[in-house]
Amino acid sequence: MQQRAPKPRPAILPVAAAPFWRSKTLGLALAGAMLLWLSFPPLDLWPLAWLALLPWVWLVRQRELAGGRSYQAIWLAGFVHWLLMLYGISKAHPALIAGWIALSWYLAFYVPIFVWLARVAVHRLGVSLVVAAPVVWVGLELIRGHLITGFSAGLLGHTQVEWTALLQISDLVGAYGVSFVVMLVAACLARMLPLAGQRWTFWPAGLAAATLAAVLAYGHYRLGETPPKAAREPVRVALIQGSLDTVFDVSRVDETFQHYGRLTSEARAANPRLDLVIWPESMFAIAEVVAEEPVNAAAGDDPAAKTLEKQLAAYEGQFRAVLAGETARANIVGIAGERQPTPTLLMFGTNRHVIGPDGAVRHSYNAALLADPEGQVIGRYYKMHPVMFGEYIPFADSFPWLYQITPMTGGLSIGDGPKAFQVGGLAMSPSICFESVVPQLIRQQVVELKHRGTPADVLVNVTNDGWFWGTAILDLHFRCAIFRAIENRNPVVIAANTGFSGWIDGNGRVLAQGPRRAPQVLIAEVVPDGRASPYHWLGDWPATLCGLTCLGLAAIGWRTVPTGKVGAVEKVRQ
Repeated sequence: MQQRAPKPRPAILPVAAAPFWRSKTLGLALAGAMLLWLSFPPLDLWPLAWLALLPWVWLVRQRELAGGRSYQAIWLAGFVHWLLMLYGISKAHPALIAGWIALSWYLAFYVPIFVWLARVAVHRLGVSLVVAAPVVWVGLELIRGHLITGFSAGLLGHTQVEWTALLQISDLVGAYGVSFVVMLVAACLARMLPLAGQRWTFWPAGLAAATLAAVLAYGHYRLGETPPKAAREPVRVALIQGSLDTVFDVSRVDETFQHYGRLTSEARAANPRLDLVIWPESMFAIAEVVAEEPVNAAAGDDPAAKTLEKQLAAYEGQFRAVLAGETARANIVGIAGERQPTPTLLMFGTNRHVIGPDGAVRHSYNAALLADPEGQVIGRYYKMHPVMFGEYIPFADSFPWLYQITPMTGGLSIGDGPKAFQVGGLAMSPSICFESVVPQLIRQQVVELKHRGTPADVLVNVTNDGWFWGTAILDLHFRCAIFRAIENRNPVVIAANTGFSGWIDGNGRVLAQGPRRAPQVLIAEVVPDGRASPYHWLGDWPATLCGLTCLGLAAIGWRTVPTGKVGAVEKVRQ
């Protein structure tokens, strides 16, 4: 009996054709890259984001990708996109140009992987495009938010910060949920278009409209609520935003204290009652230096121990004296020098070095400290999520010479957990710099504090964005804080060197924002929100399921790696 020839499987990989630099695939991929970049700052044409990914989704829908090396063409488009998005990383030091290029090179891979995995789902498994595209996109956003310490800035959902009602689903499914909705609409639009003889299809329009209606209905419901703790007495906070561009290997201790001291005096003179003054990360330019264990210089009359004891005493004396001066400044009202009745606390960012008996630094922490009016430190938080290549070099613990080829002198130690600083009857949970970019970290901190019995009322971020010289990195960073406010239903206050400082309520509405690369004092009258957030118990599980789906699609797709070509159609390994 004659056997029937097996039915060929749909092609999910590119066919041989013109070189990729002259292919339609590259043109479509570059169109998507540029449209998505235009949706973000600095141009911030955010409504464009709903159409920006149509070219990439169209590549998914096509039966075959035109041109040879099509995935290389798609990667190139992604590389261009991230180079434009992350240009500000290159500003602080020539060595950071390599970091800018390396990070862009890495992030570019997510674009061809998206196209590949979505094509596996659509053409091999028969999954609808309107399901495959958003699931794969969100799954990859989650993976890049965790892989290699994670990078969750510039998510697709971050383009939509102007549409506050849309953002409210973040307290259910995080920022990933907003990305899902935007990609779902793009996929519906792509599915409607005619392709290869097919007519227009209109059912995806109904799905997109129904999804948006449900999301916006929930958003307006949340925006219409009165937060349970909104009637509490507000805590009055002065956010001190200086403007000092940051450069590696340049010491500006005196200039920094003069700059921030003057702004603090102006804030105090204009505001007779302040509960808290906040300085940004590292703007208290003298580190706190302490011994790992008590130094006993008398034991054996050790000259080295005596020298170390004197050095530590000198460091401590300088730190205490300067701190006492700045806390006094924050409490003095007017030129008469009288203190206000209500004490004003000072929260500030600095470094803390722990010295071993041999005088070597055992631990270095990026710290947010809280000081009372007498200059005594009453609260310490140490950064838990150091930035790769900015605050540590991978594998440098085993190969210390790696620090010798960078402007960094050493890596930061990891903090011991979240803290709740008590200020004016409210519990304030600090984070430092790009920790606010990491949704799972902030969520874990808020949940842990609640389990301890000290739930956070306000989230505080102290950051030094002077590294980026006023570029769009400031916008990307600030947008993450908007999502952290909604996800956790906590107001957020930010003190940022060069901007953007800000005050954001539990609905993600920006109540005050500092300028770009200019000094300003913001006064925030902060009240707690008090609403429960389902995100605290649900977490990122919906996005995690999307990520697991991506891994499953990768396993299936790997079986279709090309082993050769016959004419214009690829032969795939069964």
